[in-house]
Amino acid sequence: MIATLNKSKTALTINRQEFKLALGKIGDGIDKQITSLKKAKQSYDAAEIAREVISEANIFEAIIEGFNEEEGTNLKLADITNIEVAQGWIDEFLEKFSEL
Repeated sequence: MIATLNKSKTALTINRQEFKLALGKIGDGIDKQITSLKKAKQSYDAAEIAREVISEANIFEAIIEGFNEEEGTNLKLADITNIEVAQGWIDEFLEKFSEL
């Protein structure tokens, strides 16, 4: 699972390995989009594409919504215990596309 719900169902912890695996799959999609743009000889900004995909995905909100629906909880973003660390993983992910 991408996150673990605590026993009292009041907080989530994002699982590093699963989260990074999900980011990797998102990255694969971005790479395919960039490849298509290159083949079509269209200009692109890899970093901008990555930022746009991540912002549209609303990853943390999707995780919260999924748990709320599945577990009957009423969690909010503030209930993710390691959101700052997970945001750091997203920042690392975005940096890779900034270097392209």
